[in-house]
Amino acid sequence: MSVPSRRPPYEVARLSDIPSTPYDGSHGFAIPGEWKQLRHYFGIREFSANAMVATEPGQQVVHEHKERANDDPTKAGDEELYIVVSGRFRVRLNDESIDADAGTVVFVGDPMTIRSFTALERDACVIAVGTNPGVEFIVSEFERQVSPPPRWS
Repeated sequence: MSVPSRRPPYEVARLSDIPSTPYDGSHGFAIPGEWKQLRHYFGIREFSANAMVATEPGQQVVHEHKERANDDPTKAGDEELYIVVSGRFRVRLNDESIDADAGTVVFVGDPMTIRSFTALERDACVIAVGTNPGVEFIVSEFERQVSPPPRWS
């Protein structure tokens, strides 16, 4: 097995050039559309970052969920920032629904807030960035199991 190259000091990529991570649903939930692991692609160590791209309208590309800490499910989870890059989404935040189009930024500071993003059109894309304040970032067991080999050391 070859050792990955050393991570460069910076990198630039187009979302369309970042490969999707294949996922077969074997962990009990679906990831419709394309899941692009930005954290994994760039070798980010301190926060999660993913792009979700709908391949058809109606896909819930960010599943309905609350956050919990990756290291201890009894602790509070991540704060998350969602950036709508293209297209339109119906966004659920607890009992409220809003429509969000390109340029909309949604911050979820309370990990117990239920959230989801459902695409209203094909190729709608949202980027999610998150971290657990004051806690060392730990990659989830799920992500370790489904991620391809790293590009950078």
